[in-house]
Amino acid sequence: MRTASHHNQAPAGQEMKLDAQLVQMISDGSWKVGERLPAERQLSADLGVSRNTLRHVLKRLETRGMVSIRKGSGCYLTSREPHSHKTDLMDDDSVINLMSRLEAAYLFLPELVGLAALRIDSLEVKKLEEIISKLGSAIVEQDMNQIKAQTKKFFYKIATATDNPVVDEVVRSLCVSASVVFPRFLSFPEDERAKMFGDFVRIFRALKDKNVEQARCATRRKIVNTAVAFSKLRNVPLSPVIANAVQEEARC
Repeated sequence: MRTASHHNQAPAGQEMKLDAQLVQMISDGSWKVGERLPAERQLSADLGVSRNTLRHVLKRLETRGMVSIRKGSGCYLTSREPHSHKTDLMDDDSVINLMSRLEAAYLFLPELVGLAALRIDSLEVKKLEEIISKLGSAIVEQDMNQIKAQTKKFFYKIATATDNPVVDEVVRSLCVSASVVFPRFLSFPEDERAKMFGDFVRIFRALKDKNVEQARCATRRKIVNTAVAFSKLRNVPLSPVIANAVQEEARC
């Protein structure tokens, strides 16, 4: 006589078959990176398996970095290739470190970018424009290496524009936080990624116009948007400073 637990559990062979089927569908491009998979009820019906079996397999794919399961939102494709659990997931210390850095960035970076708006020259503006163009292309092509490289170049170039070596050092330290976000960038919904790129464009335009207040405002907005998106993705609370800033930034 079967126990209740055995009755509700799919045979291992069925889960392995479903695992291979989903991996093949992902590899074949059934969904774009960042796209939400069909609802659990629909997908299980389409694949001819129980929702419980599908749920188990999706959990396994999540540990391999291929999908991200968000409570109340759905399951999103994060990568077409599996990678190690260790490199994909962040431990609690990394999450706390990121939120602390984003809070510090909110407190300091807007003033630094404002200083850059005062001192930036036409050559530096041109270089920033080239970086923005390359960053936009990298996001469209989902080239994670270039997204990382161009994002860092963007802020490093702004730091250089302040003509202050101490400021340059501070910016480079704060930008380390970005390295924690990069592995998860493509798992953000497409509208969140578009919003993040829009933030870069707004900062660039303010610098080009030498508009100090707009440069500060655009920088604050970018940091808040990044923190909010990451908070939703990782289901972690915002820092008190960022939480209070959410309402304030709506007025920028």
